[in-house]
Amino acid sequence: MQEINLFCFGFGQVAKEFLKNLLKYKIKINLITTSRKRTGKYKYLNLKYTNFNFDKNIFNKKLLKDIEKFNHILISTPPVNSKDLFLELLNSNYNLLNKSKWITYLSSTSVYGDHKGAWVDEDSKLFPNSKKGRIRLKIENRWKILSKYYPIQIFRLAGIYSKEQNLITSIKKNNSRIIKKKDHKFSRVHLEDISGFLLNSLKNFKPGEIYNIADDKPISNEELINEILIKYTLKSPIYIDYNDLEDSTLKEFYSASKKVKNNKAKNFFNYELIYPTIREGLNLL
Repeated sequence: MQEINLFCFGFGQVAKEFLKNLLKYKIKINLITTSRKRTGKYKYLNLKYTNFNFDKNIFNKKLLKDIEKFNHILISTPPVNSKDLFLELLNSNYNLLNKSKWITYLSSTSVYGDHKGAWVDEDSKLFPNSKKGRIRLKIENRWKILSKYYPIQIFRLAGIYSKEQNLITSIKKNNSRIIKKKDHKFSRVHLEDISGFLLNSLKNFKPGEIYNIADDKPISNEELINEILIKYTLKSPIYIDYNDLEDSTLKEFYSASKKVKNNKAKNFFNYELIYPTIREGLNLL
């Protein structure tokens, strides 16, 4: 693949890391993005691109004309007011996707809900227990219907961390609250591995499929924090018992316990994780 026309609906950390990966492999990119920045011409890593301001449902109408020129589309924006902004932008005008070869919607493992700490894969039952999870599932279902007619895949992302944003940086900034809940483990994934899966999916692509994007070994926050404090001799963060939580959103989040399998994505995309666990990702080994 020598050249792609890429439309990034949302230009946050995942889209930027993906772009960085594409440039590393000398792939020529024609890029347009949406973000809260003003509409105009910009440069990222020496790549010139056009950004369209898109805040809530307010957008430049020229964006609709440009969508149909781009054959690779990455949707990374979260739902707003229970709606998917990209689908709202299309407003059922799906013929704008006719030239698309690759469309990836980034969802979340929150759609699984609570599985009492058991492993889940792409065939597991979905009963999200949080409002965000229910909204994600509702939007996923719309994308699944569209995937019967257009080249769409869905990535369910586990908790994202990176070199710049992780528990270590939070503790150093003294803004980390650790919720204590017995045997509550998290599935995570490093930003660079999300980008790696996206890159490999350009070559190995099957419309209509859903993939869990997670690392190999879930770990509890409490266990992880203990290892971080020993390795980096940092000041201990504030611990809050789950039963004492007053924040309803946090309560919902921590009420769901599951471990996310990644076998399907690793096998299909023939991808070897850069950071198989968060211990490698945070240099704790």
